[in-house]
Amino acid sequence: MVTVETPRKEASALRRLGALPATALFRRKEHDAAPARPATGIACTMRGCANLTAQLCAYRDRRERSCSVTICPAHAISLGANTYCRRHAGTVQAIGELSGDPSGHPDIDDRAPSLVDWIGRDLDKDIRTLLARAARPGESVISDHVARRAHDFHRNARWERSWRLVEHTGPVLNVTLHVAEDNDSLVHVRVGCEAVAGGVPPWIARRRDGQDVEAAIDISQRQLFYRYLEETISEAVVRFRDRSDSIEQ
Repeated sequence: MVTVETPRKEASALRRLGALPATALFRRKEHDAAPARPATGIACTMRGCANLTAQLCAYRDRRERSCSVTICPAHAISLGANTYCRRHAGTVQAIGELSGDPSGHPDIDDRAPSLVDWIGRDLDKDIRTLLARAARPGESVISDHVARRAHDFHRNARWERSWRLVEHTGPVLNVTLHVAEDNDSLVHVRVGCEAVAGGVPPWIARRRDGQDVEAAIDISQRQLFYRYLEETISEAVVRFRDRSDSIEQ
């Protein structure tokens, strides 16, 4: 079930969308199988895996705390010379060059950067296309390629990715996706200074409730969630342009 915070009219529109055809749109590319490794005698923590070739995830956070997950080559992800569990591989990939600075590593239990990066990658093409269509002569679109740590007005930390419409004098409009460190399941979207959407992604809501669904249902729910975000962002960009046109007149 999609968990979103949305006005009544938008919620009704979501319900009318119904189930969408199953596609592989949101499937991540599978990593190549790792070469065979001698048994370590350590069990892999992945459910249903009986391999005894596991080793500790290499991730350490900025407080020098280590991930306690043991993972076998079949389920681990290697980045450079290090081997990570899937969760922390996502964290390392999400923060980009910051991964080279141990003091910049997110806490081991913080899913905010990887969640922002995951959704940001899936929405990236559509948001860039939307802003390009809204651009006026002399304006162009730039975007973040990794998650970055920022703070709100109350100095609460969050991780975010942004897409910006800019001209030679500076930024015109920002679309920002962010997740707070103190609530790393809730995704927020801002267009300019306006908070336009917020919701818990359906796959996280299911995991939190201990629910399993078929792959086709999972894909359909993801598409619903992304469509809601895309349509809400599009409407907010139109409102921004309408306001700016009124001011210019």
